[in-house]
Amino acid sequence: MLGIIFAVLIVSPLSSVGIAMAIALTGIGSGAANAGIVVASFTLAWIGASANPLGGTLAHFLGSPKIQMANMLRRPLLFVPVIIGAGICGGAASLLQMNGTPFSAGFGFAGLIGPLTALQQSHGVLVWLRVLLTFVVIPVLAAGGLKWLFVNQLGLIKPQDAQLGE
Repeated sequence: MLGIIFAVLIVSPLSSVGIAMAIALTGIGSGAANAGIVVASFTLAWIGASANPLGGTLAHFLGSPKIQMANMLRRPLLFVPVIIGAGICGGAASLLQMNGTPFSAGFGFAGLIGPLTALQQSHGVLVWLRVLLTFVVIPVLAAGGLKWLFVNQLGLIKPQDAQLGE
């Protein structure tokens, strides 16, 4: 659930980092929140990749998916794949026992803060593999699958819905 909440927060005017710090979100909850933001970045970037320049596409996860705030408000259907992806990735982060800090919970992939913090805070067997699965493999597969479903198969969303700078 925290993955979903933070995926929605990251594309809102509210500060996801500020909220995570205010509620002192740590441990697996922080990891799940961070994974939700990561998949929001990948999903929105992938949906709009054919409508945006490469720099705009990369800005979603190297910077912040918050750049989609106006599009999300104009086209609320964009929230559906983001929420589904956040549920998947937040759950996976919990199962893979990804940990984080209040600071990392609200950052996602930006500056690699989420993955590097999870690497530092998480313990156990194959932590590198678990971090790679949580912050790269599962979000990329989820984003690709959601783009395929909502854009290519159902036609409910168009790449132009996520075009930057309208």
